[in-house]
Amino acid sequence: MIGVVFSHTSADAGHHVLAAIRRSVSTAQAAQLSRASLRSTAADIVVAVDAPDTWGTDLVDWLRAAPRKLVLFGRLPSALAELLGFVPDEWPVGLSVRSRSEAAPAGESRESRASVQYTGLADALGGKCWSRPFERFDFADEWNNLGYGRIRHDGSIWAVAQAGHVPAHAELARVQCDGELCFSYAALWDDAAHSVLWFNRAVGPSDSFEWRVVENYLSGHRPTSLPCQPVVGEIPWGYDAAITSRLDCDEGVESARPLWEAYQRMGVPFSLAVHTQNLHRADQHRILWELLVDQGQGAVLSHTATHAPDWGGSYAAALDEATRSAQMLQTVTGNPVRFAVSPFHQTPPYALQALSDAGYEGCIGGIIRNDPEFVLARGGVLAGMPDDFVGHSQQCMLHGDCMLDAGDPLAVYRRAFDLAYDTRTLFGYLDHPFSPRYQYGWLDEASRVVAHEQLVGHIRQRAPNPLFLTAAGALEFLARKAATQIVRDGEVFRIRAPESTRSPYVPTIEFRGVRTVADPREALI
Repeated sequence: MIGVVFSHTSADAGHHVLAAIRRSVSTAQAAQLSRASLRSTAADIVVAVDAPDTWGTDLVDWLRAAPRKLVLFGRLPSALAELLGFVPDEWPVGLSVRSRSEAAPAGESRESRASVQYTGLADALGGKCWSRPFERFDFADEWNNLGYGRIRHDGSIWAVAQAGHVPAHAELARVQCDGELCFSYAALWDDAAHSVLWFNRAVGPSDSFEWRVVENYLSGHRPTSLPCQPVVGEIPWGYDAAITSRLDCDEGVESARPLWEAYQRMGVPFSLAVHTQNLHRADQHRILWELLVDQGQGAVLSHTATHAPDWGGSYAAALDEATRSAQMLQTVTGNPVRFAVSPFHQTPPYALQALSDAGYEGCIGGIIRNDPEFVLARGGVLAGMPDDFVGHSQQCMLHGDCMLDAGDPLAVYRRAFDLAYDTRTLFGYLDHPFSPRYQYGWLDEASRVVAHEQLVGHIRQRAPNPLFLTAAGALEFLARKAATQIVRDGEVFRIRAPESTRSPYVPTIEFRGVRTVADPREALI
């Protein structure tokens, strides 16, 4: 069992972290525990979220009582700071400004002057010497095509928590501003019987590819001497990458046909998210019928009824958007719609509640500009939502506006997939059909098709055995993954697989450095 502990004042961050842990290790193996639980032996791994200073001695005593792992997100209580050799410091001048990025002009990217630089110690947890800015944009001030969220210096749960320095041997990552090393961002401390992993942020790296470091720490760090926890992977068993792509039909639907034909030639699944005002024109229906015959029910998703910003601005408006869209899609296609894609990728919490109440089973969204709680390192269960409603972030927008003018036009997209591949992350990307009003920066259909073909070619070159999924097929797999439970049975772990599932793909289990299929007949030792 992994215990997640946080006080009332840190509950917002705590619930997001608990959901993030559960997306990795299953809901059965992570639970919120009280401060009093630290006096027992109920959990041999604890995640403490922005722990108050008064909890420091309890955490130190818990850590010393047996061979254990402790994950700390946010502030370090003074007792732990002293134990671990953390030396407080002053915030760098102007960090709030330096943490923000300029908007990106067409054909270029922009990044903040503040960045996180990983050290060689990341190798110990399956990471690399990554460099990531606090904030970056590939289109205006909206999209980060590399997929991760933003780090702030504003006192929020998404901000860095405290300035200071850990010993050099323990520094996993540091903050750099304008080339100057400023303070520590992450650390790994080990001694003979204990280990501590710290991230200088209340939510940790729960919105970034960096979450892979946390998963590797939980599942395989020092497997012969310290407790480990099986992780349910985001890549199905038998594959080394999983990819889904789609077109969001904000205006035209039929204009998606040339790109669909290209995907048919490549042998890659194709999906459409349809905003149903488009369906009042009968000439927009044929491609949906053909797509459903060719790809199955999972090829069509809802993109709301009117593409209203923020789902209309309220729960009631979002419920209406979701309900009317589902009704229209079923009328036109004869098939129920089970999943939605957020308009503008804006996914406020009330919209998720509305989708669930309207009968949907999941949602795709996530964008760096807003709703940071829906920029997810891993897809699956969400904080405050039913366990059978799943979410997935897909912030990679393949548009002509984002093709780089200098060097390789597709360099950002190749890097985006490479990050997903290296961190075993389900990779999703999107485009839009053309309309008379807007062509999303593409010169013409032919150049757009070439860019898509080149990205698929890069994926196939980088990953020897990739799995391409429809958008709904990806969410169906995430639902199966979320329903797969890991339970402790004496000295072993066992898998409880869902009784029924729409996905034919089986999750991969990672435990003590070994990957195995999620087979309920086999014990994990």
